[in-house]
Amino acid sequence: MKIFQNLNFVLVDTSHPGNIGACARAMNSMGILNLSLVNPKEFPSKESDARAKSGKKVLDKAKIHENLNEAINSSNLVIGTSARSRSMPWPMMEINDLGKVINESLARTEKVSIVFGNEAIGLDNEDLGKCDFHLQIPTTEDSSLNLSHAVQIVAYEIHKESLSDPSIQTREVELATNMQKEKLMEHIELILELLDFYDHQNPKQVPARLTRLIKRMQLDKLEIGILRGILSKLEDRLNK
Repeated sequence: MKIFQNLNFVLVDTSHPGNIGACARAMNSMGILNLSLVNPKEFPSKESDARAKSGKKVLDKAKIHENLNEAINSSNLVIGTSARSRSMPWPMMEINDLGKVINESLARTEKVSIVFGNEAIGLDNEDLGKCDFHLQIPTTEDSSLNLSHAVQIVAYEIHKESLSDPSIQTREVELATNMQKEKLMEHIELILELLDFYDHQNPKQVPARLTRLIKRMQLDKLEIGILRGILSKLEDRLNK
């Protein structure tokens, strides 16, 4: 079975240790061994181990993080799963495209993270905003999946596509990492503050939409460098 070395599944604020074990079992069955846990309520746990069964090796090497940024900083592509629609729509990833997109990224040795939220409320808007795409698994109206079931479906779609031999389009320059995109946004926000650009009645509206734009563009490292260089020149002029 193929092992997905550069693929990371991230569970955020998981409330029940048994669900962590069930997710590890689902991942292991599809060759996905990298698990990151952001603020799990209880881990490690005997219940996690019992539910994981053959997936215990996934738990044994799982990494624990204080926040989502720590878990995805080095990733070139981040996809957040959520059953809820948002008032400001995020760039969407269709489940039918998921396997192809991820396997092509992995074939280019890019790092990919798939993010799953808390069992009860999913990902909040702030954490979804750190992702490049929003993935919704189609279900009947007003229906959501058990966490481990969602992990199993996503893992299966990735594994299934890996069994084919798609033609891979190479990139001239590697995609920017999530940390590089976050730093670009921080730089843009600094310039906008210097320009007094914000609507003081609703200051969060512009950064949120700019973040969505940057995520949708899928910038590479060279493009990020060019934009940061322009912003630095502008910052120097504004501070004179």
